[in-house]
Amino acid sequence: MKKTLTIAALLLALAVPSKAQENPIAQISRQPGWCSIFHKWGFIGDSLCSGEHEYIRTDGGTGYNDNYAYSWGQRIVAAIGGATGENYSQGGETAKGWIDHFWENPCNRNADVDAKVNPKQAYIIALGENDINTGIAPGDAAKDIDFEDYHRNADTFAGNYAGIIQRIKSIQPGARFFVVTMPKAYPGKAKTALNEQIRKMPEVFEKVYLIDLEKFGPDYSTKEFQSRYFVMGHMNAAGYQWSAWMFMTYIDWIIEHDIEAFADIAFVR
Repeated sequence: MKKTLTIAALLLALAVPSKAQENPIAQISRQPGWCSIFHKWGFIGDSLCSGEHEYIRTDGGTGYNDNYAYSWGQRIVAAIGGATGENYSQGGETAKGWIDHFWENPCNRNADVDAKVNPKQAYIIALGENDINTGIAPGDAAKDIDFEDYHRNADTFAGNYAGIIQRIKSIQPGARFFVVTMPKAYPGKAKTALNEQIRKMPEVFEKVYLIDLEKFGPDYSTKEFQSRYFVMGHMNAAGYQWSAWMFMTYIDWIIEHDIEAFADIAFVR
C-alpha cells in the first residue's frame, strides 16, 4: 500500500531543513559545546590564524604583529577550559611554506615550534589566501595525492595541502581535521579554485570535516563587519574572539550531526 503524507506531516517535513540545507552558523553561540571533547588542539594557518594585528609604526609605515594570545585558536582553548592548543601558523604562510616552516625544518615566528613534537586530537587548517598569488596551480585532489608517500604529491595547492594532513596523520592517525574555505572577502576565480580543492579534502581523507566559510560565513569586506572586527587589513581583538565563537559553533554542529564518528576521541593521545 502506497504511503501518503498528511498535510500536517508534509508541512513539518518542509519546515525542518536537511543537513545539506542548514546553515551551521546561522546563530553563533558563545559556548564551546561539543568542542569540549577535544583537549589538545593544533591551529594551522596564516595571519588570521595567528591573531595578527596591524598598526602604524613611528616612521609612518605599517607594522604587523602575530599576537598569538589573541588568536581565535587560543580563544577556543580558553573557552573550553583545561584544553591546550598550539599555533602552527604565521603571517604570510602558504600550504607549501607550512611544510618547510613547521614540519620538515621548523623555522617560524612562533618560537620555531615543531608540529611533529606534540600530536593533537583536533586540527583546524585555515590556509589559502597567500597561496593565490604564488604561481602554484590549484591542482586536483583526485590526481595530485600519493597516498603511500606524501613526498611524491604533486607540487600544487591540492598536493601540498593534502601533504599537511598526511604528515600529521603519520604521527596521529586518529586526529580529526577541520578544513576551512576562505570567506567571501576574497573574491575571484583563483580563490574559488583553491576553495574547491579544500572542499575535496573530506572526500579523499577519513576524519576530515569541512568548515565552509565561503558558503555560510559573512562577507568580511562589508563596512559593518570591518568597522566592528577589523583594524586596517587584519582583525582586532573582538574579531578574533568572534571568530573563535564562530568556529566553535560550526564544529559543535558538525559533531552533533555525526556524533558516533567521535566516540573514540578520548583514546587519541
